[in-house]
Amino acid sequence: MELHLNLHEKYFLNTIIEKLSNKSNVKKLSNKYESFFLSGIFWVLSGLLIVNKNRKKLDEILEKEIIEIIYLLVMQCLQTKKIKEKYIYNMKKEKYFFSDKDIDKLMNKVENDSKSNKVDFKKIKKSEDEKIDLCSLKINFDEKNKNINKKHSNTNSCAILEYPESKKIINSEVNSQAYDEIYNENKKKYKLEKKKKKVKKFIIRGFSPCNKKYLYEPNVISTLSAIQILFLLNKVSENDISTKVLLEIYNFIYFLLDEERGFFHFSLSSIRFQFDGDMRFMFCSLSSLYLINLILKKRNIWINIYNNKDKYIHWIINCFNLDGGFSNYPGSESHAGTTFCAINSLNLLKDENNKNYFSYNSILKKKLIRWLCDRYENYGINGRVGKDHDVCYAWWVLSSLVAMKKDLRKLFNVNILINFILKCQDKNKGGFSRIEQNENNLKNQNFNYFENENLIYRETDQFHSFFSICALSLIYYNVYYKKKRKKKYIFFDNSLIPKHLEESLSNLENVHESFAMPVHMLG
Repeated sequence: MELHLNLHEKYFLNTIIEKLSNKSNVKKLSNKYESFFLSGIFWVLSGLLIVNKNRKKLDEILEKEIIEIIYLLVMQCLQTKKIKEKYIYNMKKEKYFFSDKDIDKLMNKVENDSKSNKVDFKKIKKSEDEKIDLCSLKINFDEKNKNINKKHSNTNSCAILEYPESKKIINSEVNSQAYDEIYNENKKKYKLEKKKKKVKKFIIRGFSPCNKKYLYEPNVISTLSAIQILFLLNKVSENDISTKVLLEIYNFIYFLLDEERGFFHFSLSSIRFQFDGDMRFMFCSLSSLYLINLILKKRNIWINIYNNKDKYIHWIINCFNLDGGFSNYPGSESHAGTTFCAINSLNLLKDENNKNYFSYNSILKKKLIRWLCDRYENYGINGRVGKDHDVCYAWWVLSSLVAMKKDLRKLFNVNILINFILKCQDKNKGGFSRIEQNENNLKNQNFNYFENENLIYRETDQFHSFFSICALSLIYYNVYYKKKRKKKYIFFDNSLIPKHLEESLSNLENVHESFAMPVHMLG
């Protein structure tokens, strides 16, 4: 079996051209894995970078105009909502939120810190505008009145009167008139300041699956995909996405937090209807906060991104089942996808000693590893007990094990796993399908009912193509890539990966086991 990286690269490129030009293939069977716009963009762009390790940036293969179009399409998915201050306090979320005033203060502080050696003219001007004339300070006019006729020059006094002692003028009418003028002037200033007094505004921003805002509301999955795309496009500067917007996305994620039960909701609607938690939303929320924090750190902004870690961990562990896997929510069936989300969420919630929950619970960790290894069945990998194998679970299962610092060569015959993935690739057009391209089994031969289903399963799509490439990269770098040791490892059957296949695998970029992105993009 060979790995046709050039074909897969063309497959991803053709997907971009087809989507941007609206030239869809009508004859092609529809596939549910192409329905999420932002997620699909992430799969394709990340796949383009992973198939060639010599390509560090997308502008090396995509034209600048295409990158700008993709960037604009992503930012068009950003939606803004204003939340009333009373609502924030009723939900007891004020300790997590940044109001517009808080964000302005933070921005000003960072700007002043970055320009510490320069004179801040705006600040000086503001301080000058706030200087109050001595006239406005004469509240007790009768006590101050006797100093008006003093013989001295004072640039700060409101009146300088120099009369000989023999010609002193004491005019009560003039004094009362001056008092009235001063009083009225101060009254006007007070009213203006009262009108200008700003009420705290709480703004949240999140990304919807596509730019049709009237159809879709922002959610945590699309928000994570959008932030990942900005990393891939190298659009994470202040001009591309401002600190203000990032902090408002931070507000959005924490607005979805159910503090009492310790999980994150999917969207604003799920809060309204009080849906239960979901492990996918937990992972997407924590990952989004982590990536936001990476960007803010580069701008010398430090915030506490994870509050109530213990409650998050408690909810995640409640989803741990007796069979050793994690479920979507407490009490449901164990699944490889949700297990991936749980393991990586716990990794994001490490303590001050850089250890996660399983570092202190070795028995549960062994049970979890055993359950993941049991997903290997019939020369493939399935997602849960009693289900057929699916090529995308090669990523969910193997990346979970790598995230737990396990050596794959000690758990599997890696050659069989690689061959299973390669059997799913389309050797003519590129891309990967859900099942093998030439699968023959008893069910297919004796039941015509499954004929159409199998045709769809053999159609390539961006989802399975991307995660197949990621799984191959994960296997290669976990087994072979050792900086201090160059010798190859021997597998169970004492066979080595063929040389021609090793050369192809070595051309893949090293993928991050949690975020399915090139590792260097997160550096």
